[in-house]
Amino acid sequence: MADDGKGADLTNNNIDVGNVKKEKKDTQKRPVKRVHKKKTKKPGKSVNAKREKIERPYPRVPLEEAIKIPYVLKEKNGGNSMSPELIAQALGIAPASSTFFYRAAAARDFGLTTGGRDSAEIALTQFGRDLVYAASPEQEHELKVKAFRTANLFGQVLVHYKGSKLPEMKYLGNTLEKDFKLHPKTHEEFSDLFAKNCKYLGIGSGYQPTAGVGDDLQKGAEKIAPTEPKSIVTLVETNKANAPRCFVVMPFTERDELRPKGFFDEVLRSLIVPAGKDAGFIVETANRSGSDVIQATIVNDLLDADLVLVDLTEHNPNVLFELGMRMATDKPVALIRAKGTPPIFDVDNMLRVFQYDPNLWPSTIKEDLPSMTEHIKAAWDTRESSQTYIKILRSTKTK
Repeated sequence: MADDGKGADLTNNNIDVGNVKKEKKDTQKRPVKRVHKKKTKKPGKSVNAKREKIERPYPRVPLEEAIKIPYVLKEKNGGNSMSPELIAQALGIAPASSTFFYRAAAARDFGLTTGGRDSAEIALTQFGRDLVYAASPEQEHELKVKAFRTANLFGQVLVHYKGSKLPEMKYLGNTLEKDFKLHPKTHEEFSDLFAKNCKYLGIGSGYQPTAGVGDDLQKGAEKIAPTEPKSIVTLVETNKANAPRCFVVMPFTERDELRPKGFFDEVLRSLIVPAGKDAGFIVETANRSGSDVIQATIVNDLLDADLVLVDLTEHNPNVLFELGMRMATDKPVALIRAKGTPPIFDVDNMLRVFQYDPNLWPSTIKEDLPSMTEHIKAAWDTRESSQTYIKILRSTKTK
C-alpha cells in the first residue's frame, strides 16, 4: 500500500525532537529588547529651556578694586601695556579666574583701560593715564569721581537721587526697573555696588553735578564748592617752618618717540618730588592737566620761588624759555636731564647738570634719588657763593 502520510510514525521523519526543544529553550534565554517610550512634554515647560539672560549695564566690581589694574600698569611697566597674565599675577589673582575677568571688565567699563582677561594686552586709556599720573591728590580724586560717573548707570542714579542716599529697596526697585530698565534680579547687587563706590569716593547726600571733572560734592553735611583749576599745584608740603619753595619746570608731554607716554609724570612723581622733599623743600609745579601756554601765575612763581629745578630733557622750547627768564633774575637754579640728552653748549659749559637714568626702574630710582637730593641741596646751599650764569657773563664782560 502506498503511504498517504496518515498515521505516519514521527520517528521515521528527519526531525530531531530534542533539538526543537533546545532551540525553544535558547530563544527563551535571549534578552528582550526594551522599547523606550518617549517622554511627553509637560505643558508650559521646555526640555531645552535656556536660562534667562540678564543684562547688567554697570561694572560688577567696585571702582576701588578695578582701579588697581591701571596702577599695576603704572607701577610695574611705566604705564605701558601688559599681558593679562602678568597683571593678574601682580594682583595675586588666577589669570583664568572669574574674579580677574570681572575686575578687568570693570576697569574697562570705568574708562580706565582697554582690553580684558582674554585680550592679548591690557593698556591704559588717556583718561586712565591722567588719573594714575595725577599731579595732586585733589586732581586724582576728581578723576576718580569722573570714572565712577563714566559708568553711565551709576552716574544717572547719582544725579537722580542727588547723592548716595537711596530709598528703601521697595521704592528704589520701582525706579530702577521703570526709569532705568534694570532687571529686578540685579537691584540688590546694583544698590550694594553703588553704595560701595560712593563710600570709597566720599560722596554723601546733596550731590549737584557740574560740568567737567570738578564735580560739586558734599561729604556728609559739608559741601565742597567747585573751584577753578589752579595754575600752580603743590606736590608736597613740609612740617619745617618757613621751608623754602622749589618750583619745578619740565615738559608736560613727551615729544620724542624714545620716551614712553607718562615718562615725565613718572620722573616728577618718583624722582623730583621725593628728592625735593628730602632736601627740605615745598615742591610746586604748573598744573600739568592744563595747556602748554605760559600763564602769568606760572611766571610769577617761576620768578619768585626760592629755587627752580629745570629738567632739560628733550630741549623743550617752553622749558628753555622759562629757564632763560629765571636765569635773568640771577636766582638759584638746579638743572637735571635724562642720560642721553644732548648738551646745551652755553649751559653745560658753565653750570652743573645732574643726569638721571631714564629707565626709571626701582633699582635706578633708588640709586639716583640720593644724588638728586644732594644736587638740589647743593644748588640751595651755595646760592650766595656759587657762580651763576649771569655773574659768569658779567665777569667775562668786565675783563
